[in-house]
Formats: sequence, structure tokens, C-alpha cells
Amino acid sequence: MSEPSLFRHYQIVQDADGNNVELVRNSEQVAVLAFDLERLEYVHCHVLLEPLANRAAFEESCKLLQKRGHPALARMIEFGEDEGNPFYITSNVDGEALRPYLARLQDIPGWLAIMIATRAMETAVALCERGEFLSESPLDGLRIVQTAPQAVQVLAADYHVLESNAGKKRALKTSFEKQAKFLRTFLVEQGGTLPDHALAVADFAELLGACLSSAGVGVIAAMRELRTSLQKLAPAQLSGEIPTAQKPRALLAPLLAGYQDVARGLVNLVRIQSQRLDMANPYSMRGTLTKTGRSVLIEQVPPARISHARVKEADDAAFKITKQRDNPSLITLALVNESEDITCLAEEIAEGISLAELMRERHCLEVQEAYLVLAGLDTALTQLDKSTLPTSKLRLEDIFLLTGFAREDSRSTKLLVSKLNEWPAFNIIVRAHPTLASMSGRGTDPAVLLPPARDGATATAWHGGWLAALSKFLLGFEPPLGIHVETTGGARERETVARLLDDEIAKVAETKPAQRSDFLARYARIIQHYDLAKPNEPVRAGGMEPALSPGLKPRPQTVPVSKAPVKREVSAPLGIDSSRSSPVALTSGGAARGGDEPTIGFAELLFRNGGEPSPPEAPDWALAAASAPPTLPAHLIVREDVPIWLKAAVFLSGSMVIGAMCAHLSGSALWQKKHTPAPVEATAPSQPSTAAAPAKPVPAPAPAPMAAPKAIAVEPEVPKAIPVPTPPLEVSAPPDSNVPRGSGVSLTLPSGATNQLRGQLPAGNPPAPPPR
Repeated sequence: MSEPSLFRHYQIVQDADGNNVELVRNSEQVAVLAFDLERLEYVHCHVLLEPLANRAAFEESCKLLQKRGHPALARMIEFGEDEGNPFYITSNVDGEALRPYLARLQDIPGWLAIMIATRAMETAVALCERGEFLSESPLDGLRIVQTAPQAVQVLAADYHVLESNAGKKRALKTSFEKQAKFLRTFLVEQGGTLPDHALAVADFAELLGACLSSAGVGVIAAMRELRTSLQKLAPAQLSGEIPTAQKPRALLAPLLAGYQDVARGLVNLVRIQSQRLDMANPYSMRGTLTKTGRSVLIEQVPPARISHARVKEADDAAFKITKQRDNPSLITLALVNESEDITCLAEEIAEGISLAELMRERHCLEVQEAYLVLAGLDTALTQLDKSTLPTSKLRLEDIFLLTGFAREDSRSTKLLVSKLNEWPAFNIIVRAHPTLASMSGRGTDPAVLLPPARDGATATAWHGGWLAALSKFLLGFEPPLGIHVETTGGARERETVARLLDDEIAKVAETKPAQRSDFLARYARIIQHYDLAKPNEPVRAGGMEPALSPGLKPRPQTVPVSKAPVKREVSAPLGIDSSRSSPVALTSGGAARGGDEPTIGFAELLFRNGGEPSPPEAPDWALAAASAPPTLPAHLIVREDVPIWLKAAVFLSGSMVIGAMCAHLSGSALWQKKHTPAPVEATAPSQPSTAAAPAKPVPAPAPAPMAAPKAIAVEPEVPKAIPVPTPPLEVSAPPDSNVPRGSGVSLTLPSGATNQLRGQLPAGNPPAPPPR
């Protein structure tokens, strides 16, 4: 087998038979697959067969594509002329050309046909907005890539750069509108809107090819209208995945070893869980380490004939560096193993939310939310620079937000639809080693918006311009593929931030990119100017602790960045040294601040109302008590938002009620005081007779001066310990009554009769009661 050819620093990829892998061969050019030894990624080398008739037009077209990149377009990396043959180098599109893909199928689901037509029109619009760069055969220049079980993308991999922008014949609007009407009518009549209906691929490919061939710069408005109408035809709900026969093939898959070979090489080290492919990363398998039981992603390192030995060297360096404690923001490589001529690596799974997944759910972030991501990412990039790893590309899929919850946890799903400043906390971790998905060009690379960096122009690839390009994706100015952003509100601050981002990217074109700290400082001033860091009440989702329990001390107000910092004294809990520094910002990556620094980080400022701050070195018992649930019932907790007049009214009414209760218990209440005059005379109650002996006479009280109701004076009871009953008065019954004498029956006497009878009784002590 011959050694791989080398063109400058691009190694031509060979198949198993030692032949160069050709992508395009026609009368105009020959394109081959190559590997970039500097950036460690695959590229397409386009060599033009005819000499240049207009060198200035060729260079102008290539520079325009370099300056105005787009996620749907292959990145223009380099161009020039070598020994009379003009060439240009573009990034790899890891998919199947659209024409051979449709040619090998007989039918296709209607919803998939609509999706392909919509994505193809989006790419054509992005290409025509930059000039007449659409190739003569669009179905050959566009490639289809599957990115999800029910999603595909159509990307431009080839350009028409031989002629100037004015050299191509302008497309007629009437011609395009007629072809667009044919395509739309075909999709509607053939049942394309039905979820499970299939279409004839031959007719669809012919109509789509005719519509793309008639596209051009003059009909961009009509192309956008067709894209919008096709989006409305797509079914709202999709059932199942793309059928296996209709799945587009990955470009690098035939050049690599099979999954069974990879699993056999790691049989003693890793237990493969499933060979089900993730279409966003089709070159990896999920497994579990045999010794530790940790979940890992396994993939093979490409062999030397399709890559270079530098890939293995980069993996070995990442394997050593990521295990160090000084680099917690880098994803750890669990092992790099070589057996049976197959080299494999195992990467620990980052149990977090990737930035690409967050953008698919949110579509765009607010201005202050994007700053939180950028501030946290700055710490990870600092560790990446110190590690000296040869990493030159970070995609949205390589950046993860760790919240402490597993990805399958329902709390992570709730976080996806909430604002970042309402999250409890998060740390950012990045993937610093090369993977097949990254090297093949899958995913979204923010650097596609930047011009290619010159050798030695900057000390790091992660400068302020790269953060500005990432901010365009976060804020929705350049949405990822297949995402259409409709922003509402905040137009003034978004315009200001857009000018800042364009200014930073322009500095990169001038080879004078700003530092990350300078860019973040300018970004923070914009947020402070528009007062975007106002505290918001966090969403109390299920399973998430609230920021502060109701009824406790309110949170401190936000301190503007531009004002003079006020030194605050923080009372330390008992048993904790008060000289320790306060907790740092949540996105600072654990970097400690000096104890004399009175200000707080801007990311911590935004997080102030979003959740609990990161704990200090010693347990903060005061903070734990503040975050604990209240011990009083909810109806007894005094809330801080109650008006003062209502508090005063409740206090007064409560005081009156309590005072009335106390007065009633003491017997001094007004309703207890009645006018009761003294009684005129009192009579002893009649009691049953217990003995026949006479009782001691009781003197009658003095008569009252005025008439009053009759009252009976009750004598005090004799203690039960000395029972001395008062003998009742024995009165003889009338002769005609049936009451026997000595029966103990008391008779009611008229007033004054009691005193007369008592006066007739002899004086003396009453006799003792008879024994029982």
C-alpha cells in the first residue's frame, strides 16, 4: 500500500485499497477528502482543472465566502493557486450528496420530503445572499446529514467560484415561481401533509432539482416565501423515526472499522450497553467501565491512513491532563486503549445539558442569560489555555452546563424551559479532546462566523472575537440550523449588543482580536446601562429548593456595577472564622477572590435571586437555616409585601380582642357590671328534717328601707369533715292533708311565718346526728 499523499499540511485520505477518496469529479473540478494536520479535522480539497481566466474575481469570491460564513455552508478555509492549478479548501460535510441519496430510494415519507425541500431552500437562500455561488448542479453540491431521529439538514459543500458575481445569468422570477408552484402542488396533492403517506422519489427529485436550478440572487424574496409555505405544510406531530432505508449515510462510516470490532477490542475493559446509534453523534457507543462501573462513550481513533498520528498523541495528552485536579472544567478521558490494530478511547459522560440542546429548546437567550454562559465559559477556556492541548475547535455540542441533576432527571427538563438566572446554579465543562463527530464537521461551530486565523496572529484561539461569534448563536442573530428565532421585546439592548459583536468580529478580520476580559467588561457595561440585571423571582419547580423561604429576611437589592462598591460586614456563624472570603460567583469555576475585594462578580449579581450561592469551605449554618422550610404555619407568617396600614389595622383589632378577653376573665368587663340593690330580707332555705329536736333560733335581719324582691340568704356550707346539719323546721300539716308526720317533707310557708316559728323554738345546741 502506498503512503498517503500530502498537499501542504493536508493529508489525502485513502480507502482500504490505498486509493484516494474522491468526492466530486467532473469537467470543472476534482474534489478529494483530506485531513488537516494543524486543525485536526477533515476537509474537502477542490482542485480546478482549468486555469483562472479572472484571478481577481476568483479571489474576491473566496474572500467573500470567508468573511460571511454561515452554519449551513461549508467553511472556506483556504484558497490559492499551486503550480498553475487553482484550488480552494472547505470544511467537511459528513453526509451523502442529495442526488445519489434520492437516486437509491423508490419512495419517501411525505413529511421527510417536505423537510428536505425546506432545508434545501434555507441553504440556497443563505448561499444566494452572499452572491451567485450556487453550483450548476445543486443536487450534487448539497449534502444531506441526519442530526436527530426525526431531523435532517441539507448543507452546501461545493461552490461556484470560477466566475464573478455579475458573470452568471440572473434567474427569472417568473421561472422560479412556476417551479415553486409545481413543487408545492405536488407535495399537497400527493399527501405530503399526512404523517405516514409516502411519495414517489423520482418525481420529487425532478421537481426539487428544477426549483433549485432556477434559484438565484434576483429571486431571494420568492425563495423565502416558498420556504415559509413549505414549513406550513409540515405535519405538527411526527410518529416514529426516519426509516432505516431512508437514513442518509455518514461520509466517514465506510472508512472506519465496524462496531463489533470496536466492542471486541474493549471486551475486557468496557461492557457495551447498546449499539443503538445517536444520529447527532453516530460514531460513539455507550458503555460501562468494568472496574469502576462509570458510564462512558466509546469510539475508535481513526487509523493513520485516514488521519494522522497526531490524533493519537492529542488523545494521550488529554488522557493525562484531564485526570488532574487542576482541570475540573475539562471532560475526563477514562482510557485510551490499542489492541488488534484498533485504537479506542472512552470518555466519561458529562451528566449535564449541552449548549446545543439548550438552544434547540430555547431558540435564543436573553442578553443577561448569554452573559452568564460567557462568564462561566471564560473559566473553562482559561484552563484549556493552560493545559496546552492542541484543541482548535469547540462546538455547541462540546459545551455542557452541569446542574447536579442527571440528564434523564425531570428537573433537567424543567430547567430547559426556564431562564438561566432562575437556575439554582451551574458550572460549565468543555470537551478538549478530538472526537470523530468534531473532526468530521458535525454540529455547530461558532468559528464559522470568523475569518481563518493566521499563523502566530493570536496567542489563543479563544479570544474575544470567538466569544462574540458564540454570542450571536446564543442571542439568535445566527440561529443554529433548522431554528427560526422570533425575538420580542428588548430591541434597544439587542441592537447595542449586536453592534458590539460586529465590532469584535471586525477586530478578528484585522488580526487584532480583543481579550476575553475586555469583551466581557464591555458586555457587562451594556447590561448595567439598560439595567438588565433586575432580580426575578425564581421558578419554584418541583424538586428544586426555593431561593429563600417566604417570611424570612428579603434578599439584598442589586448593586449597579458602575457605582462605588460599599463594604459590607458579613456576620460569620459560630465556629467559623470570619476572616474567610465570602462565596464566589457561581460561574467563576471555583476561583477564590481576595478577602479585601468589596465588589461581587457580575455573574453572581445575576444569580443573586436565581438560587442559593455556592457553599463556603465550612458549613454555613445561617444559610442552611435561611433555606430551611418555615416552622410556623403558612397563615401565621408575616410577609414583607403586606401594606403598612393593613398591618396596623390587624394589630389594633387584635389588641382590642385580647384586652376584652383579659377583662372578661378578671371580672371587670363592662358587660359584667349590673345594678343589683341590696335584698330586704332573707329566708333560709327549707331543708329536710333529720331529727325531732328543736334548732337554735336565728336572728332575723333588719328590714330594708325600701321594697325589694324577695331573696334567700344562703348560709355557708359546713365542711364535710365535720358534718353539722342544720335541723329543719318541723311544721304540722293541716288536718285535711295526707302527709304523715315525720316524713321529712318540707312545706313552703308564707313570708314572715319562718321568723315566728323560729322564735317559738327553745334555745340550745342542736342534738348530735344519730349513729349509722
